[in-house]
This record gives sequence, structure tokens and C-alpha cells, in this order.
Amino acid sequence: MKEGWFLTELIYSIHNKKESAVYQFDKQMKMIKAASEREAYQYSLVLASKELDLKNTAESDEQWEFVGIGLFQMIDEPREVKRNATFHYEMYNAQDAKQHVISLRKRLESLQMQIALSA
Repeated sequence: MKEGWFLTELIYSIHNKKESAVYQFDKQMKMIKAASEREAYQYSLVLASKELDLKNTAESDEQWEFVGIGLFQMIDEPREVKRNATFHYEMYNAQDAKQHVISLRKRLESLQMQIALSA
């Protein structure tokens, strides 16, 4: 199979150990060159894990968590991408934030199933 480019959106949430009501999310857009959808998906998870290693330090009261993949699709050719393109957004309602995380996790499960079925 010919290599292709994939655009993946990795989404993280932050939890403050001293405050229980923090509803901040970060989205990072990543371009991945991979031989297959499965390889791109697996590499997306590796990138998410590496990002968590960078974000989380033992001294910090804030703890980041990977919550899912939003956009995940093959593209024809990448255009210019700024390094570390990160979008920050907040939710002010606990229930909305919880539902957002649930929907992201369902999306991740659906993506896993789709990739498993295509194998």
C-alpha cells in the first residue's frame, strides 16, 4: 500500500488536583505520513502518549489526560502546518464537559472498531 497523509486531532483535558471544577481542553492537529489507516491511528496514540509525558510533571497540581481523537482522515497532500498547532477551549458547565468527554471516548471506540474491521 502506498504511503499517505493523515490529519489527526488529538484532544486532551486538564484536571487540577486542588480544584475539582476545571473544564479545559486542548486540541492538537497533527499530520502523519503512514502506510495505512491502522499505522496512522497507532502513531496518533504514540504521539498522544509522548505529549502527556511532556505536559505532566510530578511537581504540578495540573494533570493532563488524553481523552480522544476528534478528526481523523486521510488527505491528499499536506499544506503548510504550524508546529504544535494547539487550540485551547473551555466549558463552563460540568455536565457539558462530561458529555463532551463521553462523546470523544465513543468516537475513539468507533474509530478503533472501524480500523479493526478494515484489517
